[in-house]
Amino acid sequence: MSQLTQDEKRSYAEMLFLRGDIDQKEIARLVAVSQVTMSKWVNDEKSNWKAKRKSFLVTKQEQVRRLYNIIDKLTTRIDTSDDQGDTKEADKLIKYTAALKNLETDASVADIMEVAMMFTKWLQPVDPSLTLSVSNHFDLFIKDRLKRF
Repeated sequence: MSQLTQDEKRSYAEMLFLRGDIDQKEIARLVAVSQVTMSKWVNDEKSNWKAKRKSFLVTKQEQVRRLYNIIDKLTTRIDTSDDQGDTKEADKLIKYTAALKNLETDASVADIMEVAMMFTKWLQPVDPSLTLSVSNHFDLFIKDRLKRF
């Protein structure tokens, strides 16, 4: 890792940090930087690594799971009621179903980032040097996609 530039190390460290399965100390070791440097990168308000990491907590899978639960509860309530629901419940059901369809068919930037992280996590033990290159290209691709939204 020592032959990498500081920017390349930072980019690689960010990718590892966003994955969320390696602590900062281990990332610093893997990237060959001090723990102080790693801490500065993580806490840099301009880069906002912590906010990016939090955004992955609200993944598409979690949103889809919640919508299925809401639709299930709403459908059960309609099925068990005496009047078979009203227009408000029907409207809610239509809106939740449309939201679910959108989530299941659109590839958001978060989806792209999730796939990028899964792929680089898989690639890391296979070819560490290629992982950095792929990570940098994914980063450029994601930035390009963000400009389009």
